[in-house]
Amino acid sequence: MNRYLLIDDDDIIHFIHRKVITAADPTAEVIAVFSVEEGLAHLVTSAPDALPDVIFVDISMPILSGFDLLDTLQQDHPELHQTLLEGSRLFLLTSSVNPRDMERAGAYPLISKVLAKPLSPDVLKTLALKRASEGAGI
Repeated sequence: MNRYLLIDDDDIIHFIHRKVITAADPTAEVIAVFSVEEGLAHLVTSAPDALPDVIFVDISMPILSGFDLLDTLQQDHPELHQTLLEGSRLFLLTSSVNPRDMERAGAYPLISKVLAKPLSPDVLKTLALKRASEGAGI
């Protein structure tokens, strides 16, 4: 069973992404939160063996952005950051592909890829195939 963490301020996106993820991975455990603060709290309080396998985080949210989450993990939680680097995949989600965001994303080793919202079954299949070739499920 794979664990997924969705961090997005839009409840419709939560609904769509839950449907897409569970269709692609029927045994998935999906945790959905509405802010970076909630996502960070979930990550910080999770045991290392209970951390999500896949994290989807929206770049643009009120108060704190997806980049703020990454900065906080690197600066304030270096052990957690390293654990996530070794065992999780993090994808930034965006509804517009801003070249500055793409460039900025390249500075964060934790980011696996920047993806357009909403997620689609085809995108998840591509990610699953890539991960399977690396020796694990998405």
